[in-house]
Amino acid sequence: MPVEGNFEDDFDDDFEGGFAQALRGAAALAPEAALFGLAAGAERRGRRRRSRRRAAVAGVAAVAVLAVGGVGVFVGAGPGGGLFGPAAAEPAVDPMTSEEVVELVTGLLPPASVQTVTAETPGVPGPTNNKHRTVGVLRYDDGQGASLVRYTVERGAQRPEAAAVCMDGFTMPQDSCERTARPDGSVLVIDKLRDSSFPGKREWRATWATPDGTVIGITEYNGEPATPARETPPLDDGQLATLVTSPAWARVVAALPAHPEAPKPDRSPADTPAPAATTPAPAELLATLTKLLPPGAQVSGADEQHTALTVTFAGRVSKVSVYAEPAGPRGQRDKKDAEEGLPTPLEVHEKLPDGTLLVLNRFGNGKTAVDPLLHWTAKVYYPDGRNILLNEWNGDFGYDYRPGDPALSVEQLKAMITAPDWRK
Repeated sequence: MPVEGNFEDDFDDDFEGGFAQALRGAAALAPEAALFGLAAGAERRGRRRRSRRRAAVAGVAAVAVLAVGGVGVFVGAGPGGGLFGPAAAEPAVDPMTSEEVVELVTGLLPPASVQTVTAETPGVPGPTNNKHRTVGVLRYDDGQGASLVRYTVERGAQRPEAAAVCMDGFTMPQDSCERTARPDGSVLVIDKLRDSSFPGKREWRATWATPDGTVIGITEYNGEPATPARETPPLDDGQLATLVTSPAWARVVAALPAHPEAPKPDRSPADTPAPAATTPAPAELLATLTKLLPPGAQVSGADEQHTALTVTFAGRVSKVSVYAEPAGPRGQRDKKDAEEGLPTPLEVHEKLPDGTLLVLNRFGNGKTAVDPLLHWTAKVYYPDGRNILLNEWNGDFGYDYRPGDPALSVEQLKAMITAPDWRK
C-alpha cells in the first residue's frame, strides 16, 4: 500500500527536482543516476544552475514543467486580456480547503471512483515549502484499472515559454510531445513518457501556462508509479487538454497568494533583462570536440540538441558530450565550490600552472558508486569563471548507459579538455 511519503518522492518536484539533480550531478562530476549529457542541452536552453545545483526543471526545465506562478489569474477572453477580467496587482486570497480542491478536481474528471491519496491546502506551504503552489494526488478508477492522477496549481515567476516545455527525450523515453502556443499567449503541452526501469509504465503530462505566470499541471499514470494496471493512462489527449485548461481552476488560483516576482503583462524595453554572457553555438562546440579527438577516432553521429558525438575508437563506441559555460561570477563560484567540495572515490583534482582547475572522474549509478563504472568525465574551471565539461558514456541515450570500457580513456579526455582550443 503506498503511503504519502512515496508520492512526495515520485511527484513533488518530479520533474524540476529530478532535472536539478541530474544537472547538479553532471556538472559536479559526481552525478546521480539521472544523467550526464543532460547538462549540455538543458543548460544551453537557459536553465543553468550552479555546478552543484544543476535538474528540472526546468527544464528545466526545466524550466521546469510545473514550476510557475503569476500575479493575475488567466489570460484570454475577458476584458483587458484576462479570461476572468483584468487582474489586480495583488488580488485578495480567497481561502479554499484541500477537500474543496479535491471536490473541484473530481468534478472536472470523467465519472469514476476517486480517492484522495494526498492533498495540500492552497496557500499553506507543503513539503517543498512553496505557498504559491498546491499539489494533490488522487487514485482514479474508471473500471479499467485504478490509476494515479496528480494535479498542480501554481503562481510563480515564469512566462509560458519557460513554464510549459516538453521533457527532454534524451533523459527519459518519450512517445510524443505536442506543444501548442495559443493566440492568448498561453502554452499547452501534452507530453507522453515511458520509464526505462519499468517497461510497462506510462506517464502522461498536461501543462497549461499563461502569460500572467499561472500554470496548471496534470500528470496521470497507467496505475501506481511502479505497477502498471492498464495499457495507457485513463485520460486521452483531448480529455487532458480540456481538463487542464478548464476555467474552473480559477477558484484554486484565487486561493493562492500572488508571487512577488510574477511576470508583468507587458514588458517594456526597460523591463527586459540584459543579455547574459553567451556560450559557443552547439555546432562550434562539436567542431572543436571533433578536431580534438585522438587520431583514429571516428564520428558516426552528431547530436546538436545535446551537443554530443557518437565516437568509435579501437572497436569501442561511446557518446561524448561537451558543455561550456561563459566567464563570469557564477563560474568563479562554481570553481570555488569544486575546490572546496569533498571528492568522490575516483575523483582526481589537478591545479594547472595558470590557475585552472582540472577535475577527472569515473563513477557508476550514484555519487559514490564505482561498480560498475558507467560515466567518465573531464572538466576544467578557468580562473575567469569559464568552464568546459566533457561527458562520456556507453549508450545512445542518458537512460540506457551501459558498463564496459568507453571509447576514450580518462587520459584521452584529459588531453582533449586541456587543449588551448577551448580558450579561443
